[in-house]
Amino acid sequence: MTFQILVWNLENFFLDEDATQGRYQKDESKVKAIARVFQELSPDIAFLCEVGLRSLHTFNEKHLENHYKVYINKGNSPRGIEIGYLVKREFLEKYQLIADLISHANKPINFLYPHELKANKEAKIAGRKPRFSSHGMSRDLAELQLHKKGHAKTTPLLGILGIHLKSRLDKEGQDWHGLRRRTAEANYVAEIYQKRIKRFHNKYPLFICGDFNGEIHEQKRDPEFRAFYHLDGLKDFSDHLSLEREDCVSFVGMDKNKKPIPMQLDAFLFHEKWKNFLDGKGSGFYRYPNEEGGVYPLATSPSSRHGLPSDHYPLVTRWSEQILLPS
Repeated sequence: MTFQILVWNLENFFLDEDATQGRYQKDESKVKAIARVFQELSPDIAFLCEVGLRSLHTFNEKHLENHYKVYINKGNSPRGIEIGYLVKREFLEKYQLIADLISHANKPINFLYPHELKANKEAKIAGRKPRFSSHGMSRDLAELQLHKKGHAKTTPLLGILGIHLKSRLDKEGQDWHGLRRRTAEANYVAEIYQKRIKRFHNKYPLFICGDFNGEIHEQKRDPEFRAFYHLDGLKDFSDHLSLEREDCVSFVGMDKNKKPIPMQLDAFLFHEKWKNFLDGKGSGFYRYPNEEGGVYPLATSPSSRHGLPSDHYPLVTRWSEQILLPS
């Protein structure tokens, strides 16, 4: 028997409750298309990015027949693009699991922008208190832990560090392509991963997944993720499975001439210790179905990308239930 984990940036998933303060409501046809993907794949766990705080509850109730339990906390995004989980009730009941969500939104990540560091240095020289304290994650680090019922204080059976790292937007002109902030966030995630591995002696599968806003796979390692490259055995699922690169596109960017740039911004990292529990045939990148029974090709223009349910393509991993047994 297997279970499935879905990772998906839903692109400004605001339903009526959250469509305020300049947030546009997600088009109903796209909401229904997203619901059809859930119905087709029936994931047991879904980690979702860019969702409204209340919208995830409404989506579950109105479109998914309340089959899932919602785990979401308010993060730091001024746009209200939160990250959270849907965990199937049947999955929790079948394996007698309880899920705990740990938010890292209020944790400092040891990061200040250069002008803030300068202001603090000047304040110190002048004998004043520093003006700025460390920033946190730009959204959150949403840590989901699954425990056997009655064993909440023991080693988890499975853990997920869900992330949506700083984007490449730099409206204030203080951090080119968001590189400094994204690097600091990646460093913090790697630090938390190492702490969990050390504390529990790598006895349970701990995944890192979500929208990295950069590429972390072995064939194109962006420099902001260098903290991960020294963690032995930790790789993206596409590298564990040796997938062809052309099949690993989760987002199509556009250059200044509006030419498509296929990228893998979404990833699913885990230690090689757990590789044999992964079902390679049931794992990969989902492609949106068309009306003819096939799938839409990858976006080739801004307009064709806009016509999709989300500008990101879902990532799917399927696991043997044996991975949930205590090691």
